[in-house]
Amino acid sequence: MKAFIYISVIMLLFAGFLSADVLDEARAIKAMLNMPFSAKKLEVERDNILVEITNPVKGEFETSAQFEQRRQDGAARKAAIGRDYAQRIQDARAAHEEAKRKLNTRLRELLATSRESVKQDFSLIGNYDADTQRYKVKVSEKTFDITVPLDKAPSVKQSIKSYQLIVTRQLNEDLKWDYLEAKLEGSLGTFASTDKAPALKTGAASSIALIPPNLSATVSFSEPSGNNILDAEETAQLQIEIKNSGKGSANMLEASFELNNAPGISFSRNLYFGEVKAGETIRKSLNLVAGADTRNGRAELKISFKEQNGFPPNNVVLGFDTHALLMPDIYIADIGIEDFSRNNKIEPGEQVKVTVRVHNRGLGAARNLNASLLLSEGVFLFGDSPSSFNLGNMESGSYKDISFNIVSALTATKLDIKLDLKESRTQFSKMGQALNLAFNRMERTADQMVISGKATQQQVAQAPALSIDIEKDIPALAKVDKNRWGVIIGIENYRNVSPVRFARRDAEVMKEYFVRVLGIKAENIYMALDDGASLGEFKSLFDARGWLSSNVRSADNEVFIYFSGHGVPAPDGKAAYLLPYDGNPNFAENSAYDLNHLYENLGALPARQITLFLDSCFSGANRDNEIILADARPIFITANPQAKHSKISVFSASSGSQISSAYSDMQHGLFSYFLMKGLRGEADANKDRKLSQKELQEYIRENVSSQARRMGRMQEPELQSKDSSKALIAW
Repeated sequence: MKAFIYISVIMLLFAGFLSADVLDEARAIKAMLNMPFSAKKLEVERDNILVEITNPVKGEFETSAQFEQRRQDGAARKAAIGRDYAQRIQDARAAHEEAKRKLNTRLRELLATSRESVKQDFSLIGNYDADTQRYKVKVSEKTFDITVPLDKAPSVKQSIKSYQLIVTRQLNEDLKWDYLEAKLEGSLGTFASTDKAPALKTGAASSIALIPPNLSATVSFSEPSGNNILDAEETAQLQIEIKNSGKGSANMLEASFELNNAPGISFSRNLYFGEVKAGETIRKSLNLVAGADTRNGRAELKISFKEQNGFPPNNVVLGFDTHALLMPDIYIADIGIEDFSRNNKIEPGEQVKVTVRVHNRGLGAARNLNASLLLSEGVFLFGDSPSSFNLGNMESGSYKDISFNIVSALTATKLDIKLDLKESRTQFSKMGQALNLAFNRMERTADQMVISGKATQQQVAQAPALSIDIEKDIPALAKVDKNRWGVIIGIENYRNVSPVRFARRDAEVMKEYFVRVLGIKAENIYMALDDGASLGEFKSLFDARGWLSSNVRSADNEVFIYFSGHGVPAPDGKAAYLLPYDGNPNFAENSAYDLNHLYENLGALPARQITLFLDSCFSGANRDNEIILADARPIFITANPQAKHSKISVFSASSGSQISSAYSDMQHGLFSYFLMKGLRGEADANKDRKLSQKELQEYIRENVSSQARRMGRMQEPELQSKDSSKALIAW
């Protein structure tokens, strides 16, 4: 291969040799013609690729299943690579032979141009041959017979020293001189040799005119999901079509690829087409494999071509979007039992059928999910009940139920049953998930769970309602009002602190209440969950020229805002903040959103009424009464920050230093549960089909305070309003 490349380069320099010494150029061509063809470079390149396929290394972000599939695909890939490089070597050999043919043609042309006539020293050999009328004349390389008429022969011999010999010579293929003819010139005339130089052949007859191709390239992009986006863990196919509409063939055509702004995507750097004959169309494909570490972005694929004689198609630039991996989030959504005694309690020694609902609330699909039971001491499976369950793939929002039968020993003291949820990608597995069952405690029934599940199964962000009353049959109360706007923020999983149990579920169900109960159009609702509710998101939402100020422009507008997540106090206890997903409670002033600042921004809106529902507290603790501040000591605020504008009303989950609690039995925040229960009409104390702020507040305060006391806590919701008689909804 090296020899071929060298020959090709020299061929391009022939124009320069014409002005140099003919002998030097001929020597250079002879040296090149003596170089044998070598495919060593291509063979090494091929072998290096085959080694990678034969001995693959598992990538950091490659699952075991993906790695195994890549191993299985290795044989087909090896065969394809073998065919590709066999064609490359064949074409390279043909190109080498073609280059040699051209060099030989050029050499013959050079030899012809080397013919020249030169004066040469000579000597007569022997006597004149009167019969043939010839002298024998010797030069260094050859003896010529020179014809001299008999009547002039004596005079020529007598004055031979005054004569000169003009010899015609030409280089042969060994780059040595061939002496073709001679002429003896003197006072009596010119006498020629019997040898005559052959006529020169014209170079035009031996040259072959190049007929160029006319190539064009068309590129198409396809991927499995059909959304024209290359998602993480997808493989897209790039099809390249080369069309030759010219009259000559293209040779050794190759495409090279350069991908920018797309980490995590693997692909072959070159694609070989070889010869494309006149009128021919060739199609080849390239796979773009997106790994788990693919990011959101706009990728740019640059495709450049090269052709042996310099007639490639135009380069192509292809842009396409890439999406990061959508992660599944599998968890135990609910549990129901069917006990032998039918009292909805699990008692020692009793046979019980347990049904567990596993839900994927993440945005990505779970793959090859398997659930395995872990039983505590004294708890046993009975009958043919399995201990592991193959749940297969679970799309975003989908759920599956598993059932098993247990019996406990009469001496058992606890029901510590856990479930390992193993996904094919280890990072998405959830191990040791507690079912939180207990002896002699009322549990939801399996019948309720299954019936409700069948009635409401759909692709949703949270699992369908089982026996949670506020999630079922949400009434449509207020008429749809285009002037109403809503903001819903739910942050359950924080980057820097412990989670807020059920906050995401609170927000997702509250959206249904905003639409159906409050009459807010779905497109008028701004919703941010978990990592989508960063500090930057808060600012782009609430700050001047943000989403709210850009949409709320009329005095006819109403705004409803719901927040479920952490609230944190300032270090001196004189201010309060809403903690975004990426906030740090120890540096609230810099990383959280000041509640007073929020009230000021809302007050600047032209809306006639703004209502906030804040299911958060400002004690520095979470719903489970765990301190989230670094020094593990609570910082108390004396009272919730006050909204100064008369059009702002604020429903707060708790007051002062109180904890905003979770309501585990109903899988919601305690405040949010009774807020939604009241909004659906149960807070309409006088049954006038109008719900005032005062009615809703009294209902929430009475029920939250009562339930909190039963939980051993103090929680007293508050309302800030200049006119609590205002109606929130009427129906």
